[in-house]
Amino acid sequence: MDKIILKDMVFYGHTGVFEEEKIKGQKFVVTIELNFDRIKGCDTDLLSDTADYSVICDKAKVIVGNDFGNLIEHLAQLLANMVLDEVPAASSCKVTVGKPDAPVSAVFRTMEVIIERSR
Repeated sequence: MDKIILKDMVFYGHTGVFEEEKIKGQKFVVTIELNFDRIKGCDTDLLSDTADYSVICDKAKVIVGNDFGNLIEHLAQLLANMVLDEVPAASSCKVTVGKPDAPVSAVFRTMEVIIERSR
């Protein structure tokens, strides 16, 4: 199995249960892992035969920036849908959304959700 990983992309967004999160916003850390049976670009050396990670990154930034939903679980699902739509050759994807500034009264590095989706 081949993989492409876009690791620890930091975006600014407004996803959260509390009104202050929606108004003020905060940073989110996103990792997207795409899984392939085999990446054709390994043999052809053509961008058209792989996932263009700059396009995925740009689209992820827009999704995170425009989401005003409540849950990072929902945000992760939106990102997974985009990835599977954008990269038909991917057999599955794994999306991690971290919320390092979550309004929780504890010391922590991040609160995160991981979802995996396949075709």
